[in-house]
Amino acid sequence: MHFQFIRPSKFLSQYIKHYWILEAEHSEGEICERVIPTGNIEWMFHFKKPFAIKGVNQMTYQPRSFVSGVNSNFIDVSTRGDSGAIAVTFYPHGASNFLRFPLSEIENTSINLENIFHEKITEIEERISMSNSHTERIAIIEKFLVDCFKPVKENDLSIIKRGVELINQSVGQINVTELSGELLQTNKSLERKFSVFLGKTPKQFIRIVRFQGVIQSFSNLKNKHLTRLAYENGYFDQAHFVKDFKSLSGYTPKEFLALGACHSDYFE
Repeated sequence: MHFQFIRPSKFLSQYIKHYWILEAEHSEGEICERVIPTGNIEWMFHFKKPFAIKGVNQMTYQPRSFVSGVNSNFIDVSTRGDSGAIAVTFYPHGASNFLRFPLSEIENTSINLENIFHEKITEIEERISMSNSHTERIAIIEKFLVDCFKPVKENDLSIIKRGVELINQSVGQINVTELSGELLQTNKSLERKFSVFLGKTPKQFIRIVRFQGVIQSFSNLKNKHLTRLAYENGYFDQAHFVKDFKSLSGYTPKEFLALGACHSDYFE
């Protein structure tokens, strides 16, 4: 399996964190990965066989291109045969500048880009599939993104960016009232702005950031007890910590640690 990150062009780097590319060959067999919440919206373009989503009693294949909203759930994805995909990972404030609807509409789900952009996306998919290099594919995607760009009002964008910054600085240990006060917004107004332009309420987004902070702290766990780790990350008790962690990842903290070395795609 081959995996790499690519930085976006200067203009798009204001809104997009990176592109990532994954390729797997048929000889590698089935490769399974669990995707856990990160707080980022992604667009994905398959240029080979799409990935499969593994459910409890069924398996479905992803569309050739789709957008994934901010998730509070985990999903299990696998490659089957020659697979290849390019994903556009937006900053939390970024995707709203390229979509024309409230991002809460795609919360915890994925939508075929054909349902949003209609026949235009079919041409993009074909051009990506026929390209001979990742450089060409990225160029096609970036041209499409620039064509879709419609900036959010600066005041709304600055509130979302600053709100995300404060949540990240606190590693999810800030409450909505504190956040609203810092941003000079009412709780209701801030909830509406987050739902429309980010895809989650402040409370929901704080939960994801705290979860990602826990994963980051695993690398420095050493001899620290999980109960102490729970308190340090703002959980009231270990039972609450374990329940919340399992809801977001599908694993208890101990089970997650037993998987071995991990990398958290902690967003800026």
